[in-house]
Amino acid sequence: RATAVSSRRSMVPAPSFYGRGSGWRRSNSGRMIRHEPEPEPMGPSMLLEKLPAHVLRDVFGFLGPGDVARAACACKTFKQVARSESLWRKLLSEKLGSQASIVLPKALPNERYPHGDMVVEPAWKEMFQFWMNPEPNSYSWMEHAKGEELENRGKFAARYLHRCTAIGDGNKILLFGGQGSGADFFNDLHLLDLRKKSLQLEQLDAAGDPPFPRCSGTLTAVSVTGIPGSEVVALFGGSQGFFEGFSNSLCILQGDENVSISDAASQHKGLTWREPLVVAADPDDGVPDARWGHSAVSWNGKLVLFGGSNTQHCFNDTWVLDVSVNPRESTDSRRLLATWKKLKLGGDVRPPSRAGQTVSLVGDALYVFGGCHISDVFNDLWRLDLRTSAPTWEKLTVAGTPPAPRVGHAAVVLGDRIVFSGGRGSPTAGASGTYATADQGLATMQGLTFFEGGFAMLDISRGTWMPIQHPNRNNHVYLRGDDDPDADMEEAGAEDEVWEHRTGHVMVPAKDGLLVIGGLAYNGEFQNDVQHIRVF
Repeated sequence: RATAVSSRRSMVPAPSFYGRGSGWRRSNSGRMIRHEPEPEPMGPSMLLEKLPAHVLRDVFGFLGPGDVARAACACKTFKQVARSESLWRKLLSEKLGSQASIVLPKALPNERYPHGDMVVEPAWKEMFQFWMNPEPNSYSWMEHAKGEELENRGKFAARYLHRCTAIGDGNKILLFGGQGSGADFFNDLHLLDLRKKSLQLEQLDAAGDPPFPRCSGTLTAVSVTGIPGSEVVALFGGSQGFFEGFSNSLCILQGDENVSISDAASQHKGLTWREPLVVAADPDDGVPDARWGHSAVSWNGKLVLFGGSNTQHCFNDTWVLDVSVNPRESTDSRRLLATWKKLKLGGDVRPPSRAGQTVSLVGDALYVFGGCHISDVFNDLWRLDLRTSAPTWEKLTVAGTPPAPRVGHAAVVLGDRIVFSGGRGSPTAGASGTYATADQGLATMQGLTFFEGGFAMLDISRGTWMPIQHPNRNNHVYLRGDDDPDADMEEAGAEDEVWEHRTGHVMVPAKDGLLVIGGLAYNGEFQNDVQHIRVF
């Protein structure tokens, strides 16, 4: 009987190992035991779905916009994450790099945070798409304040060929020098604090021997080698006119001991001009010749100098300046050591000698655009990668239509894009701008009488010139064409206003966009205004 029972048991099929709704199986001893089936293995997307939403947003933040769009097709959870406002703001911030904290608003007025299923696209995604592919003439003039209308602490006289540099976290701008009407040259120092609600140009006082009045030098914030976290401002070169006063002097603006230059500027005390001990890294190369119209950027805390001219020469040389603690001085003198090194270049290709160009630093590469050699005006584009031991100049040919040849323009780097404005030079087919209306004077110097209009943009990552933006005013765009020198750009009653057609101005990133300050206008008038251009 036991055998029969055993046989019958053996004929009863055991429940399936993965039997749905059963979960029972027979053990080796013949007893029925409960068995929990092993779950099906989860793929990577199923594992990610289990993460909290804020973690998923951080993960998606490492993706490019194309990858985010593809991920959104995978599941409902991913689609919701891909419609996050904070995600797209982060993606746009990464495109804009270190300038994002300055130019981007903290929030958009039309941000969307509904509960449940979101069926509309986030506002920050639309802003991201706008930056990547802006509609023509989508920028706008927000504010046009003349110098006498600003909240000044000390007069900011009308001028051009002044210079500026950002200090601290980039929200404070120092402005120095320039040339005004007649033979007026300046050596005053002003502060523009971008975090303040109203535009203010505050004159600063500094101890020490002030630099001589000049225009068209360079003002650059650099580090002091050997002092972590330090910052000083280097003023190099410049001139007191087209025919005289060229200099290769170097002055350093420093904060008092244990006070950053940014804090000292904000507090209106503790700034001092000092003359460093200048030496040459290689006696055979010496130091840069006297010049004006040169360009300088800060790279890894050092100053990189290119180009410029004087009455005898026009240059295409490249120098690196290292500012360090001076071991030859006592510790309380605070006199720094400034070492010039001529950059040893690879290859035989060089940009033509020039002055009045812009040099922009994107990553570790210099980008040189425009400038002139006497009356020969350029719109070529050159790159120098500083990461190599013997950097090589490369002339770039990029897609799109390049801006017209120009000199005295301004440039700002926003992430992987360079924005150019103004300058004067030679019109090309399709160029927009205006001819100088003054019969003589600086506005017609060297015969360069075509004042460029609009804001040109070079997209480095995509290797293309983007269409020129002409900001609108009151929902209207005013253009001057090179085919009609007498075309009227302004409406009745506004013909005396000067907007974009200027040279020798400065341009800086600012809240929601850009600021253009001062310059020489097409009508021959020096400017002391601050123009606010809305981009975002």
